[in-house]
Amino acid sequence: MSLEWLLENSGAVIRYKTQHELMNVNIKDLYDDLADIIALPQTQKRLTYLKNLDFGRVHGSDHTHLENVLPMLNDFGLNYDIEVYRKVANDKPYLTENITSGSDFFTEQYNKIIALPFLLQSKIPQSGFFDFACARIDCIYNFTKNNDYDIYDEPEKHKRIPKPFRNRPVIKPEIAFGEMCRLPMIYDILTMAEIYKQVPSDIQTKIDNVIDYVLSPEYDVVPFMYGILVAPKHRYYAMGWECKKPFNDNQDYSYRNLHRLLLYSRFPKAVRNPWFQNAVEFLQQYKTKEDTYIFPKEYLPEEDKNWILGSHMSLGENRRKKNWIEVESTFYMQKLLKTIYTLRG
Repeated sequence: MSLEWLLENSGAVIRYKTQHELMNVNIKDLYDDLADIIALPQTQKRLTYLKNLDFGRVHGSDHTHLENVLPMLNDFGLNYDIEVYRKVANDKPYLTENITSGSDFFTEQYNKIIALPFLLQSKIPQSGFFDFACARIDCIYNFTKNNDYDIYDEPEKHKRIPKPFRNRPVIKPEIAFGEMCRLPMIYDILTMAEIYKQVPSDIQTKIDNVIDYVLSPEYDVVPFMYGILVAPKHRYYAMGWECKKPFNDNQDYSYRNLHRLLLYSRFPKAVRNPWFQNAVEFLQQYKTKEDTYIFPKEYLPEEDKNWILGSHMSLGENRRKKNWIEVESTFYMQKLLKTIYTLRG
């Protein structure tokens, strides 16, 4: 009933995604629906962001950064498989030939970690993706397998921290810097979700260990947004990419709760966790008599901030219409439930 309701009441994006992602209709049979999406002013604007994407602008909170441009298009059903997207991407050699680079080793490594899941998600054919993803998983697993949650340094060791950062803990340099950052970041979780079904069982086991680590009660006490990174030459960076589970008793970051629950729903380890089952049950309170859903408005933000934090939940619905919350809520809940049933089945 709810899928038919979505097809009757949604705009172009959700109508297309309902058929393709929830009803398994082949993209080849949805040409007209895809054309409707491409014609949308929001889509044309997002394609312009891709056309204007500049080398080196990987991490940041506005629409000019890779970490927002690529997933915002992906959310509208566009990736490298779609001709209009492919033509633009092929004009960006750094998307198709090199993962990314940075001004020094430190920024290059973090830029690669941040860019990787979005390039994978967008199906951009670039050599080195899979190998880098597996190397990243190995690095994190070698840390998380020891169940080490003692990740912060003694404050007195660091005397030159900029004043705006001084109220935040300093991550041990040997964990956060070196050949590769050993802490799992939310970007890593997205990378693992993108490749989980493609990797052999031994790598899946390593991913499962990482998921256990970030879903543990011990990890719950990690401060929101991790802390401060110490880079060479006494440089300090704010690291805001922790992986804490949503809908948890000790936090209320409602703006990212739904987005992050959808991400964790892609891991069997997470779906079987009692916390996850409680979160899904919690969302059932928003079910209507018509089998649709109406979530609180704060679960569906659309803001000029980082996509990874759940800031771009709009799926093209006209937010002046009375039922936009019901349409988007129902689609997201059906997507969540289908993912769960697929993993359990």
